[in-house]
Amino acid sequence: MTTLVTGGCGFVGLNIVEELLKEDKDVVLYDRLQLPTSAQISFRERGARLATIIGDVKDVAALKRVFQDFEIRHVIHAAAITPGTDREAREPREIVDVNVCGTINVLEACRNRGCERIVYVSSGVAYGKAHDDGGVLREDVSHPRPDNINGITKFAAEQIALRLGAVWNLPVVCVRVGTVCGPWEFDTGVRDSLSVQLQVARLAIRGELAVVPASEGWRDWIYSRDVATGLVAVLQARSPRYNMYHLTGGGAWHASFVDWCETLKRAFPKFSWRVVRSGERPNVSFPRDRGRTPMDIGRIVKDIGFKPRFGPREAHDDYIEWIQGHLDFMSA
Repeated sequence: MTTLVTGGCGFVGLNIVEELLKEDKDVVLYDRLQLPTSAQISFRERGARLATIIGDVKDVAALKRVFQDFEIRHVIHAAAITPGTDREAREPREIVDVNVCGTINVLEACRNRGCERIVYVSSGVAYGKAHDDGGVLREDVSHPRPDNINGITKFAAEQIALRLGAVWNLPVVCVRVGTVCGPWEFDTGVRDSLSVQLQVARLAIRGELAVVPASEGWRDWIYSRDVATGLVAVLQARSPRYNMYHLTGGGAWHASFVDWCETLKRAFPKFSWRVVRSGERPNVSFPRDRGRTPMDIGRIVKDIGFKPRFGPREAHDDYIEWIQGHLDFMSA
């Protein structure tokens, strides 16, 4: 049984592909990008189970060929543009074409081939202004109010996926993911905000000083390996009770940034960091939008049986080990 991962050369996509290969699944990676060399090396021992196809989710004919050639039965749809404000102003049509119309194209291909499970990778950004309401966000009671094109297209795509799933009798499940950090993050060209963890790690590798902002907003961080494991768990669940789940670290990451900086300092002794001084500009930026309200993960824990494996300390140790084994990738 073959699983298609759209956006498979992106940050989250590479983690998903890696997790599926670890489970000895046959995988088709579909992306506009070439598979990074480091990933080719890392995936080589299971390479017979991986096919990489360069293609665009806007290309209906190309998607049709992939589904025909590989007998796709499972899909994790992770292809998306994650824009900042500048890209919103510059490329609104392209963002909508990829995030919304691309999702429809994938679902049409799934319908034509009779797929057994489609997981749409959404985001907590879909909640938008609902993050200002306080409390905890829950799938069954919290109402998204997206307020930028990223959130609007994520929310639109997930709702279209659920509606078409209903009228086309497709087994669609949407997963709203928190703020991700960890292995395989890089600048894909369609992801305008890199995690603060990656920004500082690059400075650490070069032995430079990190000047960080004085405070950061609350974020529902989750380690990228947990994202992949959670999405694959939803994909493989026998009979999910719901068509919407949250996937975050469960709030354990709050105030973990100092520990990350100190972990990097131990691993890279030439690296140093400090908080920005008055009148000075930091060379590290936290996520640009306001802090977010926590997303409850009780539903995915109870129904799917998935719990995040990595708290911040475990994730930091694992990420350092991964970085040291992928210095060429990190320095690119």
